[in-house]
Amino acid sequence: MYSTVLVANRGEIALRVISTLQDHGIEAVVTASDIDKAAIPARTADRVLLLEGESALDTYLNIPIIIEKAKEMGVQAIHPGYGFLAENNDFARKVIKEGMDFIGPTPDQMFTFGDKLEARNIAINTDTPLIPGTTELMSDEELVEEAKKIGFPLLIKASAGGGGRGIRYVKSADEVAEQIKLAKSEARLAFNDDRIFLERFVPDGRHIEVQILGKGDDVLHFGERDCTMQRKNQKLIEESPAPTISREKASEIHKTAVDLANGISYENAGTVEFLYDPVDQQHYFLEVNTRIQVEVPVTEMVTGEDLIWRQIQISAGEDINLEQKDINFKGHAIEARIYAENAYEGFTPSPGIISKIRHPIGAGVRVDSAVEDGCKISPFYDPMISKLIVHAHDRSAAIRKLSTKLDGYLVSGVHTTIPYIKNLIETEEFSTGKYHTKYLDSFDSSIP
Repeated sequence: MYSTVLVANRGEIALRVISTLQDHGIEAVVTASDIDKAAIPARTADRVLLLEGESALDTYLNIPIIIEKAKEMGVQAIHPGYGFLAENNDFARKVIKEGMDFIGPTPDQMFTFGDKLEARNIAINTDTPLIPGTTELMSDEELVEEAKKIGFPLLIKASAGGGGRGIRYVKSADEVAEQIKLAKSEARLAFNDDRIFLERFVPDGRHIEVQILGKGDDVLHFGERDCTMQRKNQKLIEESPAPTISREKASEIHKTAVDLANGISYENAGTVEFLYDPVDQQHYFLEVNTRIQVEVPVTEMVTGEDLIWRQIQISAGEDINLEQKDINFKGHAIEARIYAENAYEGFTPSPGIISKIRHPIGAGVRVDSAVEDGCKISPFYDPMISKLIVHAHDRSAAIRKLSTKLDGYLVSGVHTTIPYIKNLIETEEFSTGKYHTKYLDSFDSSIP
């Protein structure tokens, strides 16, 4: 096992990984920009790898500096968390080249699944259900003709996209040619890669994902999460188990995810994402995220597992002594992402100083946060304040608990999404599970 690990990230995920490392007697080093050098993760870690500057490009995305300083500090492995360099296969390759371990999937697997077109072809080769769409590069003219065959509405997606970015919704044939040009331009600017593909839009689709863990000779699953409640392809609420599919269907989705991952001998943690169509009751492959997810706490709450520790064990070459039959599921967990945003003004960012914050506490309550009184919400980084996770014996009880804890969540100095989330979970649609991935498009306009 490692003696020293670098956490190449910031905020709540950095603090989360630091905690697991220290729980197991491993020295935790954390990266910190000038803005974050006095933040909770930097004060909690055993040592700090200081990254001079403020912008993400100068600091948390500065691969040469991170690797150079990590070697100087005697780091044996690097955990990237999520975001920043977590799915950067070039970073992973350079880490390994310099004699350190990258805690995550192999660089080749990251590269393959980072390319959505390639991922779709892997799905085809492993007989994984796939949403009708294109699976190869086409000219603009060919894409226009293919769009007519697929039908409308449809989605245009960037092959190099991720995290909900690089997606355009096309309502009719009249706009498809223009939208293809815009999509390519956006993809080129965002990812330096203008390759795109088309995918049929499922009107009432639900976003279901399966947490997997590849341990070399076998892939385990840790159940599914429902991430349907999202705004502009960004998740707001996640829960496990998924509330509107049968346990039989859930098992079928689990098997599909495991079969896909086993087909390429997947290593370490990942998430296989699907779109479930309640009309034909079929699930379709979307993508694989080759990292730990923001929403992994709901899985940990219902399984009792520390998936960060499992990642570290696998990367270190240890036998995790875990089989599928050993993974048990108990109760229901819901996660709400709390952001420093004004939901009633178009979700505009609300940077500033948090004068006072009091996180909810209680049985079955978990708050993942690195924010405290006097903390600055910087415009340079993601404005997430915390993840509030609750666990109860069933979904109704979990919703009640989440509502109660939101009532007692005190954050002063900046706008937050707390009132929006509170309003949302009290709707009939949420309580009955009668919503889809585009539900918040209309919910936004209904707010007074």
